[in-house]
Amino acid sequence: MLSYEEILERAMLVAAEELALEEAAETLGEQPLAEEDGEPVEVREVQTLADAGFMTTDNGVVIRLTDGREYTLTLNRYR
Repeated sequence: MLSYEEILERAMLVAAEELALEEAAETLGEQPLAEEDGEPVEVREVQTLADAGFMTTDNGVVIRLTDGREYTLTLNRYR
């Protein structure tokens, strides 16, 4: 049986894989991120922290963008 943290981690993984940065920026009325050559920055890869090799017991995901930036979203239970 999955823990709540594992269920939330899987939901974040699916949501991040479908993330369209250009559409999100336009919805907010902002210019989308673009590389120096004008190509839009998109999500290149999404993995769980464990699959990405992070040395942590936390659940979460790492999001890698086409311009080389990486972001992590971590789930921490506090109550």
